[in-house]
Order: sequence, then structure tokens, then C-alpha cells
Amino acid sequence: MSNLIGNAPNQVPTNADLGDLAFQDSAFVTIGNLNIDANLTIGSTAVIPTISGNTSVTGNVTAANVIVGNVRSTGNITTTGNIVLTTGNIVTSGNITTANLIATANAFKDHTDRVSGVTSYGDYITEAGSTIATTKPFKDTVKGYARSLMYVIYQTDGISNTAIMNGALTSLFTGPEMNVYASSIQTYSNTLNASLTTTPNGTSNLTLTQANTLYSGITSMISFMDTRRTHDESFFTNMKTMANDYKAVRQFSDMGESETTLVNNYTGTSKLLTRLNS
Repeated sequence: MSNLIGNAPNQVPTNADLGDLAFQDSAFVTIGNLNIDANLTIGSTAVIPTISGNTSVTGNVTAANVIVGNVRSTGNITTTGNIVLTTGNIVTSGNITTANLIATANAFKDHTDRVSGVTSYGDYITEAGSTIATTKPFKDTVKGYARSLMYVIYQTDGISNTAIMNGALTSLFTGPEMNVYASSIQTYSNTLNASLTTTPNGTSNLTLTQANTLYSGITSMISFMDTRRTHDESFFTNMKTMANDYKAVRQFSDMGESETTLVNNYTGTSKLLTRLNS
């Protein structure tokens, strides 16, 4: 009968025969070098893995966040969070995808197309549910609500000013900033392209400082475009609310005797009566 203890596939190894990995906590594993023949996927709720050595993946790397020394992949490196490069290089013959910048830029362009009149409000009226038509600012709808509010402000405060319309159009005045960002993107592209070597494995010698510069610059672009777009949309929503509130109260002006009696004695709320009598 063969020995049950040993290193063969049909034998049970002793502790001395096992590597360090056998004695680590599964919730937090430290790995020197990691070689994967297929794909590496790290969920968003997983503990951020720390790999001090090299990670070699023949498939795709998909992760929420990962902290690495070096990453080598023949597929794509895609992340919804951050890839933090601690010491080495990210080497890939596929793509490093920064989806947030593309999505933000597309949303910003769609917004500026609407508020500038490039995209017509009429194009969205027949949209299923009319979500965009009813919630997003368009050139025509911004003008319409602005005119209503200009009348209200003139009647209440004696001020005649068309500038209120610009509050929902601030994204149209970002030309200088966007030109600077466009120049930065070109610089980043040149820096990244200059760091690439196509053979033998598509290596990049981008330094940690350069990678951080690219990351912070792209983050700044995303924040700027998001801030301007969401500001315009919020301002437009407030314009609609104010105009609709004015229309709701206006119906109680110039009421006849019967309607006045009905409101004062039967249907009017205390808040409405206070406003009408103020």
C-alpha cells in the first residue's frame, strides 16, 4: 500500500509541504505574483486587493478598484473605480477604459445641443413618456419660462431684466475652459502614446507621476462638465416651479363676488387666505 502522506496528487501533504497561501485569511489575501490564464473579475463589494508583485492575465481584467505593482494583460483592463499604480507599470495589449469621461462628455454635449437650439424641443415631444421633453431644458422652453418670470418680477419688483434666462444656459459660456481641457486631452494623448511600446507586449513606461496627472486632469474635466450641466438643469427646474406656482395663485386674482365668498368662507386654506389678503 502506498504512503498516504506526501506530495503526489493521491497523497495528503503536510503543513511543511504547503505554501504561505494555505495559511492566509480568505477575506484578505496578500499575493506576490499572480498568473491567471482566463479572466480576472473583482466585484465592487469585494475587499480591494493589493498585489505587490506582477499580475499576468491572458484574458480581461474587470474590477471596481485594484491596487497593484504591475499589471500585464493581453485583454482589456476595465474599471468602474480606480486603478492605483503603486510602484510599477500597467502593461496591456488591450484597452484601458475610462468610461466616465466619455459618458460625461456625451451628456454635456447633449445638454448644450438642447439649450443652444441645435436639438429641437419638437424632436422629443413624441418620445415615449416624454421624459427628456418634460424634465430637461431646451432653448424654447427656457425662453418661455424666462419670459413668464420676467413679467412676474417686473410686476412684483419693478425690475425688467432678461438675464434670468442665462441661469439655465451657463454651459454655453464655458468655451474658454473647454478649450483648455481640449488642449489638455491632446497633451495627455501625446504623453500616453509616447509611453507605449507595441512590441513585444504593448508595454507602457508611464510613470506614477504622469499617471496621477492624467487621472487628476480627467477627474477635473468630469467634475466641471457635470457641475455646469446639473446647475443648468436645477435652475430650469426652479424656473418651472416658480412659474407654475405663480399661475396657481394667479387664478385667484380678479375673482367675482360669488367666487370670492366661496374661497374666503368655504374652500380657501389658511395659507391661501393669508397670501390673498397680504
